[in-house]
Amino acid sequence: MKCSRSVIRTAVVALTALVTTVTSAAWAEEPQEYELDEILDEARNYAPLLQELEAKQDFAQARKSRADRAWWPSLQAETLLAPVPADADPSRIDENIDEIVSFNLGPYFRQTARVVLPIYTFGKITAAQELAELGVDVEVIRARQAMQEHLHRTYQAYYGMQLARAFSALLEEGDALIKETLEEMEEARAFGDADFETKDLRRLQIFNAEMDRMVLDNARLNDLTESALLYLTDLEGPIEVPAMTPEQADLPIGTLATYQELARIHRPELAQLEAGVEARQIEERLARREFLPDIFLAADFRFGWSNKDPAFQRVCRQVEEDGPCINSETLYTRPYSNPFDTLNFGVVLGMRWNLNLGQQLGRVGETEARRVEIEAQQIRAVGAIELEIEQAWREAYDARERIAIERRRYDAARRWRNQYGLQSEMGYEGDMRDLIDPLRAFYEARVGYLEAAHNYLVARVELARVVGVESLDDVDDL
Repeated sequence: MKCSRSVIRTAVVALTALVTTVTSAAWAEEPQEYELDEILDEARNYAPLLQELEAKQDFAQARKSRADRAWWPSLQAETLLAPVPADADPSRIDENIDEIVSFNLGPYFRQTARVVLPIYTFGKITAAQELAELGVDVEVIRARQAMQEHLHRTYQAYYGMQLARAFSALLEEGDALIKETLEEMEEARAFGDADFETKDLRRLQIFNAEMDRMVLDNARLNDLTESALLYLTDLEGPIEVPAMTPEQADLPIGTLATYQELARIHRPELAQLEAGVEARQIEERLARREFLPDIFLAADFRFGWSNKDPAFQRVCRQVEEDGPCINSETLYTRPYSNPFDTLNFGVVLGMRWNLNLGQQLGRVGETEARRVEIEAQQIRAVGAIELEIEQAWREAYDARERIAIERRRYDAARRWRNQYGLQSEMGYEGDMRDLIDPLRAFYEARVGYLEAAHNYLVARVELARVVGVESLDDVDDL
């Protein structure tokens, strides 16, 4: 059964027009095509991610500023306002009560302040500054890691959308050809002109159903990858990317030892663990120095005022020390010191201890154990990362080898299909099985070839992630 080329071209044009109409109705605008570099630039400038990373680094910088300002003087102030009795003897509670009961009260204002300046803390402030500085460095590493992961997801989504675009063109061609052939066969069978067996029709119907399933799966892949790219960038849909070609995957791959060595330099987790070890050492040193005092310089100020005065105080005149009062009348005078009216100022040099031996000894033990733990994690992490790189490298290496295998399969299937095509043009009227099998083999081989190229590109992205770089293309001396 021959397939008219004009009919096939008409079906393809009609299908393309239908797809264009649906797309226009859905998006109401023409999609813009983006190359990989353009998509990556958009991903690097993704505002929500940059804002999040900037906020985390600002937080670390603020903590560092707090540590740097620990040497600044601190002010401790207290303001009090209370009622006090008038004409009361500070030493006579009964007189105070009488004045209070009669509501002979007045306001008493007191202000105290102390300015404390650290002089020497035996390294406590310095240790806190070192920890804060490490925190800034770690946030820089984490920001780089987060951006790399964001770009790796962008690579994967872009390659996935490219694969969907390549599949779309291939499936449209095959679907139009198969449906046209199937329609001619069913029409011939309906009019009794069929020169093929029923099993050949069923085989073609099954192949047609498989093509429909592949079209459905590819539409889902296209929609999901496009949505992923829109999520990872500030772009607004619809967008278009070039269809994937196997030539994209014609990229070299370095040796396993090279990537393992590069990971020691670029892997963010190793840098974070190194900073973690240093932080635990500082924390342990700080815990031990908690047993030592802080030396400080302080300036004290005290001011008190009230519109009420205490009562006059009785004076006893004595001839002999510890003798009786000999005056015949009681004498009174103002108090030597008015507790309601004060003004004091002084400067002191002090030493502050904060000793809680049970708790401090426990903290020293905790920090020492955490230091040993993270040092062990650092050693284990190197081995785990080397194993992870070996697995990713092996998958990438095998994926590259599969491209050559799928290429051989595709070349053989293409030659078989071309042979079928020449025979059709010459009016070939053989077994229908000879028409179906070459087409099926060609499309399956083409799909396998494209998938192999896609899998290798994605494997390279995964290998770049475990090495700790944005792309293997950026790594020198492979």
